[in-house]
Amino acid sequence: MIENNVVSSFFDSIFSYIINAISIVATTLINLVFSNAYVAVIIFFILINLLAILLMKKDKQYAKMPDARRIRESTLLMTAFVGGAFGEYYAMYKYKHKTLHKKFLYGVPLAMVFHFALLSYYIFIGIVT
Repeated sequence: MIENNVVSSFFDSIFSYIINAISIVATTLINLVFSNAYVAVIIFFILINLLAILLMKKDKQYAKMPDARRIRESTLLMTAFVGGAFGEYYAMYKYKHKTLHKKFLYGVPLAMVFHFALLSYYIFIGIVT
């Protein structure tokens, strides 16, 4: 009985340390994101570009399987236009996927130009005001 209590209290203390560490990290991230709009935009673009890379990689893997359900082209293009154009462009040539489709050949670089213009405008407005 005493050994069970010692083991139980040991795991309880480790669990409480883990929960406290997660809480500190989450609180720090939330404070960082909501304290500065630029940081929030950067984190959004990083996450959406990682999602775009993952989707292109998964679609390439599904393309090799005969009966697999593919990711829609509209989903891939929407991910590019929402903010994942840089990641999708990278993934197109890294995985050699959708590089001959005119929608992707012209659409993804167009989305990149759009995002560059949008970010430039956003930074310019932040500097001016």
